[in-house]
Amino acid sequence: MSDRRSPDMDSYRGVSYVGGLVVIGLIYFASAKAGLALASIHPSATPIWPPTGVALAAVLLRGYRTWPAIFAAAMIANATTAGSVATAIAIATGNSLEAIAGAYLINRWSGGCETFSTPNSVAKFTLICVVIATPISASIGLTSLALFGYIEPKNFADAWITWWLGDVTGALVIAPVTVLWASNHHQASNWHDFVETAGVLATAAAVGLIAFSPLIEQTPGRDPLGFLAILPMLWAALRRGPRDTATVALVLAGITIWGTHAGGGPFAISDPNASFLLVLMFLISITVPSLLLSADVKVREKAEGNLRRAHVELEQKVAERTQELELANAAKSRFLAMASHDLRQPLHALGLFVAQLRTSLKPEERTNTIERIDATRKEMDEMFNSLLDISRLDAGMLTPKITEFPIGRLLQKIETAFDQATQKKGLRLRVRPSDAWVRSDAMLLERIMLNLVSNAVRYTLQGGILVGCRRRGEMLRIEVCDTGPGIPEDQKQNIFREFFQVPTSEQNRSGGLGLGLAIVDRLRLLLDHQIDLVSTVGRGSRFAILVPKVDQCIRSAAPAVLPHAGALAVDGKAILVIADTPIVQEGTGGLLSKWGYSVLAAGSDEAALVRLAEREQRPDLIISDYHLASGRTGIRAIEQVNAAFGSPIPAILVSGDTAAEPLRDARDRGYILLHKPVDPMRLRAVMHELLRDHDGGRGTGAVS
Repeated sequence: MSDRRSPDMDSYRGVSYVGGLVVIGLIYFASAKAGLALASIHPSATPIWPPTGVALAAVLLRGYRTWPAIFAAAMIANATTAGSVATAIAIATGNSLEAIAGAYLINRWSGGCETFSTPNSVAKFTLICVVIATPISASIGLTSLALFGYIEPKNFADAWITWWLGDVTGALVIAPVTVLWASNHHQASNWHDFVETAGVLATAAAVGLIAFSPLIEQTPGRDPLGFLAILPMLWAALRRGPRDTATVALVLAGITIWGTHAGGGPFAISDPNASFLLVLMFLISITVPSLLLSADVKVREKAEGNLRRAHVELEQKVAERTQELELANAAKSRFLAMASHDLRQPLHALGLFVAQLRTSLKPEERTNTIERIDATRKEMDEMFNSLLDISRLDAGMLTPKITEFPIGRLLQKIETAFDQATQKKGLRLRVRPSDAWVRSDAMLLERIMLNLVSNAVRYTLQGGILVGCRRRGEMLRIEVCDTGPGIPEDQKQNIFREFFQVPTSEQNRSGGLGLGLAIVDRLRLLLDHQIDLVSTVGRGSRFAILVPKVDQCIRSAAPAVLPHAGALAVDGKAILVIADTPIVQEGTGGLLSKWGYSVLAAGSDEAALVRLAEREQRPDLIISDYHLASGRTGIRAIEQVNAAFGSPIPAILVSGDTAAEPLRDARDRGYILLHKPVDPMRLRAVMHELLRDHDGGRGTGAVS
């Protein structure tokens, strides 16, 4: 269809172009004949020449392709007035070059049609018209008339000045009003603006008639009334902008020229050409300063408007930030209340279990109580890990490491992690295998899936959980379905907020801060993954996350397997424990001793150096709290010990601080950072890995 329309479109453009040339040519010709009718010093040298402004505005608005209309109209007008066809062609050439050169320089140096928007560009427009463009027409036209003998050499200078001033006035009076009205059509005006514009134009007409009309008898006392023309010009410049200012100038110009031609007004003298030259100087002197003033006022109004908008935007931003702070304070208060309640629950349970251990218990009862203590500890560990994840996300410390990997590896981890938990609750866990490969961050995607499945296990009391994948074009849809209580429609957005838990009579109150799904939502935003939720109250829920699918890679790195407890001989391995709290020293040292390590505990770097000097032993591994007494850090303690022995020693930092600074410091130094409470098996695995790497000559550098 585009091919069939193309000829019609070209035809329409051709007709529009020709029609535009005809209209421009007719306007130019009519204004040219009217101007030439006022010539006195020479038939072709008139002091009133509106066509210059018509031609300049036409080229600015319609482009350089309008020159044929200007040339043809100028040639016909001059050929039918005086001279010959040759001089008419020369004059038409000068008029065309005048318009094209002026428009080109205005477009290049003065903003084109926006040239009346600033004082600087108005000044450039005036300079181009007065000094560069208009002398072209006067010079070429009069030179051709002189060469063909149509003007006496003694009259050349007067004719040139008359011609030039006529073109200047046409450019400065006609071009601005034409361009401004044609290019300001998009500016909507209200009724008040319309009334004020009509008022200023009526005032200009009244002043012009009083000062210049031939209908009123000219007396010496009437001559000063011409200065009243300044009043409507100032009104328009200060209140109405460049467009109305140019319009007022045109109205005054028309009345002044009419009155002077009819013998009225202060400029009417015996010499008609001299009279019109006075009119031209008067029009130039009121038009140019008024356009400069109106442009300056417009710039200031625009600046004030921008300042007001910036002020409003600033107030809005302040209000938004204030609201955010209020919401943050409310969230903090809510967190303190909920965290205080939920963290006290396992602490309360621990106190009861410890009290039971102090009583006489049968061996099986003692074993069950210890298992319950361990389960409660794990529950608290899960709560603290959730807080740590939220803290890391808020601090922007998590940076995705996008790789391509098989999703089957993640599904196996899910099945292994929750198999025992679901069996204890009497639930069925089904994980459907998949050979698909995806592109994401393996660790962060695993955290999302662990939270989704953990959430399903916590809230499902009977039935089971299904984890599987579906291919959807270029995406893999990983789904977690459960037979839990479901989520009401009005709560589906709230569940992704921090510390929110769906109220239900069947809710499992064994633990949880309501952060799991908030972490899921932030991680999926970090990874740019979409998550969908479908849930029916009483029937269960289905969470699905969409991950980009990739073609199966030929080779992949085998997952790292941490050594089991007896994979590395620990006999003779010396561990330096630095902690400023005696209970932490005792707890950590006692556990490491049970694992077969030789332990040296100290409360500071100075104490550690003294103890090491006494035993004359270099530690194989350092475990230090991040925060020590007197504002010192574990990093300083580790570096002091390294400096004493002249070589780096593998080190682990332990911190209960969830802020970003400890993690950043550890990462910058290449140390591992574990957050309290530390799972003993996690600690043991990291120790084995560091000792193995150090014995293999690879040193440290991992950050956890």
